[in-house]
Amino acid sequence: MTEEEYASIAAACDRRLRAADTSLARLAIPALHFLNEHPSSLAQYRCVLSGRPLGGLAEAPGTLVRAARALARAAAGRPPLRAAPADVVIVSHLLRPEQLQQDQDFYFGALQDRLQDQGATSLLVLISHLPDTPQLQERRGANARVVLPGTVALATEARIWREGARAWRALSREAAAAGSALDTAVARLAGRQAVSSAAAANLRMHAALADLCRAVAPKMVITTYEGTVAERLIWHAARDSGRRPLCVGYQHAMILRRAHAIRRPVAAPGLDCDPDVILTLGPIPQAMLASSPELRAVRFIQYGSHRRATLPALPAPHGRPRSCLVLPDASHPECVTLFDFALRCARRCPDLGFILRPHPMVDTGSLRRRLPALASLPGNVVLSADRPLEQDLAQARYCLYRGSSAALHAVRAGIRPYYLARTGELPFDCLHALHDWRECVTAPEEFIDRIDYADAHQDCAAGTRAAELCERHVAPLRPEAVQELLALVPSGHGA
Repeated sequence: MTEEEYASIAAACDRRLRAADTSLARLAIPALHFLNEHPSSLAQYRCVLSGRPLGGLAEAPGTLVRAARALARAAAGRPPLRAAPADVVIVSHLLRPEQLQQDQDFYFGALQDRLQDQGATSLLVLISHLPDTPQLQERRGANARVVLPGTVALATEARIWREGARAWRALSREAAAAGSALDTAVARLAGRQAVSSAAAANLRMHAALADLCRAVAPKMVITTYEGTVAERLIWHAARDSGRRPLCVGYQHAMILRRAHAIRRPVAAPGLDCDPDVILTLGPIPQAMLASSPELRAVRFIQYGSHRRATLPALPAPHGRPRSCLVLPDASHPECVTLFDFALRCARRCPDLGFILRPHPMVDTGSLRRRLPALASLPGNVVLSADRPLEQDLAQARYCLYRGSSAALHAVRAGIRPYYLARTGELPFDCLHALHDWRECVTAPEEFIDRIDYADAHQDCAAGTRAAELCERHVAPLRPEAVQELLALVPSGHGA
């Protein structure tokens, strides 16, 4: 995909979202929320560029089967969702079963404790992304927690599929009347997804969360802020529940250079789904977002990160083992790409060590099935699945990465970063601002040569400048940020 194609598809998606007859079902279509240049985000748009026709009656049987199965699950009933009133609802995501046993949330850390310190009650709502939604898990008290049900009432399920079919028909008409091949292809892609399981799941989440907000009556609703469809539906559901709570997004991940959805409001006619406040990781991402002309109406508060690695006194990089820390993001394909590349490098250079560190939200069992080579690692390669990040940082001079924000912490620890670029893709380097410290590599031989050169020509000044820049990307938590946030709640709804 070229830069021009990227910008054109992003604009076409926004046109469909902002159409005069847009609907909640259209808002629930994943493809219309054009996120960023990450390969996992762009994969669904390949058909737009290829010109391959999509949608139509040929897909009707599959849609009917999906709808029938969903209606059968809804008819089987669901346990009632019970939750006490709370000042703040925090909506997070359940990606691994172990999260249910952890005291702190992966995305929001100890935010509930900080709210309690300010006299505000809270409820953590987990949206399950597991194959089977766990049985209703509820924890009461200061850190109340509940898993959002994966099913809705039968009448609601039927309405979801009717609205999806209505959105598909509207998008089909727009595709036929579009003035360009690109707009036609985007409308067809959106129409196909309007009657998909993903869109139906999004609308179920919206309905369940609206029900919960009616029962809990929160004064504030907080969720992540990456520009995703789920976030927009969460804020719309909160406002659709009868009250208008303060809607807050937490920019918890790196902002890629071409990130689109996070830099603009949806501004869909009749659908109030944009945040009032954005909490940011640090001064640099806050400045990046605040400079977006379309976000002028949004209030920004620097919050920081609970996942910011606390670095102990580390030896100088040249005094550490000659090892490379491999840091993929939470995408399974990205893990395979980086780990496979590292293994090829390790076999060519036995005196260079590699530490393969999967993202905390990646299931290592599934990863081993995808990459069987992990079952028999060379002697100079170790898999670090459970060790603290700080421990791995102390054992490396270099890191290999693509889109993982963990690379920021590596640079903070004095580690030199190497971005693995691939032919034919838009770069999505999360460290693109480090012009004189990071390097791009494309092949094992090139990577090994650059490592040898770095060992022979150390540049401590460039490393220090890069570390200082990364410190401003991911700042420590600001305790006063919670006070500032609560102060924004209108007096009639104050926590």
